[in-house]
Amino acid sequence: MKNRKTQRVHAGAFDVPIHVKKYQVNVAIVDDIATTKVALVLTNRGDVEMEGACVFPPGFNTDISDFAIRVDDIAQPAERKMTGRDAPNIRFREPTASDKADVGGIPAPRFLVAPNGERRVQIEYTQQLHLRAGVLMEYIYPLPIHVETLQSTAAVASVESLVFSLTIESAGELPKFRCAPHKANISRKGKHRAIVKYKAKNVRTNQNFALYSAALESFGRPLSADSSGVMPCSSPVEPQSYLPGLVLQSGVEVHAYSLSPQVTMRHLRSVSTGLNPPNDAAYNDVYFNHHGTNPFIDTEDDTLSTFGMDVDTASYSVMRRHLRDGHLPPPEAVRVEEFINTFDYDYTPPIEEAFAMHLEGAPSTFGEGKRLQLLRIGIKGRVIPEAERKDARLTFVIDISGSMDMENRLGLVKRALTLLVAQLREGDEVGIVTYGSDAQVVLPHTRVQNREHILKTIQSLVTYGATYAEKGIHLGYELAAKNLDADSINRVILCSDGVANVGYTGSDTILERVSSYVDKGIWLTTVGFGMGNYNDVLMEQLADKGNGMYAYVDTLAEAKRIFVENLTGTLQVIAKDAKIQVAFNPQTVSRFRLLGYEKRRLEHEDFRNDDVDAGDVGSGHNVTALYEVKLHKNADGHLAKFSIRYKDPGTEAATESEQSISTADLKKEFEAATPAFQLAAAVAQYAEILRGSYWAKNGDLKQVREVLKGITLQTQQQTELLELVRQAIRMKKQ
Repeated sequence: MKNRKTQRVHAGAFDVPIHVKKYQVNVAIVDDIATTKVALVLTNRGDVEMEGACVFPPGFNTDISDFAIRVDDIAQPAERKMTGRDAPNIRFREPTASDKADVGGIPAPRFLVAPNGERRVQIEYTQQLHLRAGVLMEYIYPLPIHVETLQSTAAVASVESLVFSLTIESAGELPKFRCAPHKANISRKGKHRAIVKYKAKNVRTNQNFALYSAALESFGRPLSADSSGVMPCSSPVEPQSYLPGLVLQSGVEVHAYSLSPQVTMRHLRSVSTGLNPPNDAAYNDVYFNHHGTNPFIDTEDDTLSTFGMDVDTASYSVMRRHLRDGHLPPPEAVRVEEFINTFDYDYTPPIEEAFAMHLEGAPSTFGEGKRLQLLRIGIKGRVIPEAERKDARLTFVIDISGSMDMENRLGLVKRALTLLVAQLREGDEVGIVTYGSDAQVVLPHTRVQNREHILKTIQSLVTYGATYAEKGIHLGYELAAKNLDADSINRVILCSDGVANVGYTGSDTILERVSSYVDKGIWLTTVGFGMGNYNDVLMEQLADKGNGMYAYVDTLAEAKRIFVENLTGTLQVIAKDAKIQVAFNPQTVSRFRLLGYEKRRLEHEDFRNDDVDAGDVGSGHNVTALYEVKLHKNADGHLAKFSIRYKDPGTEAATESEQSISTADLKKEFEAATPAFQLAAAVAQYAEILRGSYWAKNGDLKQVREVLKGITLQTQQQTELLELVRQAIRMKKQ
């Protein structure tokens, strides 16, 4: 026992040691009572011993009784009724003193699976189903069994022999049924009894078993399932029920699979058919907005440039995800300002004010034409020490729809939020709302002293159903408003792939009903996960309209950057509706162009209109903007005045400050500029080339690479950028 080896399963690998030799499910439904018996034979084909413990989340709106488990005929019955109001996990493990205090915990021994050995696990339970008008309209049993580690995405376990048997008996006349996507055999025994059988060998159970009433409208069109096998729908649904999960683990390493049988009773009104990936596309169903490219503006026509500050970073992470998957990002996915603002330029923070400005200029090494200079305005937000930040009341709104099962997106969400919760203080509170085909509060706001309970709730989540984002977001705001504290940080954190296919799906309509909550000071952070069936547009717009920031998590390291390294900046806002206005001197500047911020442009007269929504900046955040400017011949003197205006998030009082730059402040050569200036210029040019900017049509990524190589790279993030540029160069040659 003490010298057992530990084995990791690599991300996406299918050569995992645990296989399912036998997977047999027998379900008997009599009226509204379902009795389920599951028999598993687990085979360890690896050369290390595997240790397991069974974890069963009862879920929500669930009534389960007569629950029992047997491991090799050793019974561990649970003779109590469980409902969705119970603790989120029913754990089976060796009885200890701490177990007695674990609400809802039912002790049971751990079990081992020896190398080349096998164990038999039997599960039995009775459940009351929720019928519609007394009729079984739909029954879904999630067949998938996934192999997962703490660091990897899930792989589908192989099943040597699968037998699924379902018997339905009803006092009323049964409707006709159909199965999708599995081709099951359905035989009717009169008007009140039906038998459904499905068998398969050597399969990977990557789709749920679904039985639908033929009376549903969906049978007038083709049936299709998402990645989880659950049919999308476009209407509110009946209460859902969720059933057991089986997790094998050794120490802190999760090795084997999570089996999550669930029963869903809902009325399906319509079915949307997903799109197949186009032949020349990296991913299917991915949505980005192209906001255009800023042109050069002649100072004879306009001397002002006005825009809202932006601290979003999602576009850079999306690019990184594409390159690591072997694809160049689509041009519309590239937002220059988000690339630039991903990096820390080591600006000196202010002492008393909300912001400190840092101006610098040098010849543009990338731009074309004579007398072209690059001006940089760097803004550093006031740093609030972690010990001095306000207490936080966070509401996690978590997408658990079927699409979140792709690439184990929900698994990465769980790991990301685990990192976040670990950083919270005792005065902080966490509430959790989930949404799939419907939305529900799964954890009322709970003090972080109960950290273990919060983490158990997060880890118990399983994917199901369609995507009712509208209801989930509204419910999240309602929960946040119910526990609103004017002296605390009140923030909703949405974790999703941005897909919405039930109810209203546009950001304007979704946020229209919660605009009053936004006005009360409930801020929104959107965090995107996954690629393919991903909606960047919705996630970006929700953050913009919800007075928040938008980030994209492609790795656990990115989650750590957002939720650990920059936690205070992510949570506590120091400036609201922050704007920048630059006034160029037409006597020295011939024309100018702002790099990026196309989606943040404001009317000049709105700079001092404090009712206009602009950017919101957190503690310690950097905001950097670059201008290409062409000077008049022999230009000398004042070049531009940079002004920033923002409101205090507490008092709403507006503050304005300004700083100027002249020709005397310009470096004579690009190489004489600070490394931070050169880095920002290289990042901007990299983004300009990737998005196909007209102003970078002759741009060369090799030149970007050489500039980066010439900078003393001091951070892992900068070193990673150099490698990403090299990858893009290789891909452009293909």
